[in-house]
Amino acid sequence: MDIFQIAAIALCGVVTVSLIREYKPEAAIYIVIATVLIIFGFILHQLASVFEFLRTVYDKVSYSKAFFPILLKVLAVAYIADFVAQVCKDSGEEAIGGKVELAGKVIIFYIAVPVMMSVLETLTRLLKG
Repeated sequence: MDIFQIAAIALCGVVTVSLIREYKPEAAIYIVIATVLIIFGFILHQLASVFEFLRTVYDKVSYSKAFFPILLKVLAVAYIADFVAQVCKDSGEEAIGGKVELAGKVIIFYIAVPVMMSVLETLTRLLKG
């Protein structure tokens, strides 16, 4: 199972960072980033399977196909923003991590505007009758 490999890599990274931080604190962040990137590489394999599943769902849906790419963009922005914010916070830069989270939220809102406009148009048509 991949989770055991990911857990082993994470634990090795944590132990290595703990040992290195005592002697070279400035090098610890590089080990953290390397560990995170290795774990992210493992996740990409599963992510490819998820996208393949979403492609089959998209092919089967005959209505509202315009919203599907928006959903994927929102998910991508959310995961990327969270990932980067966590790396920033782990490196002791909470302020930068917080701004990355804020930027992700604003971008998600911007991407979702067409969906909100469509919902409002549909509600207006239903209320008019």
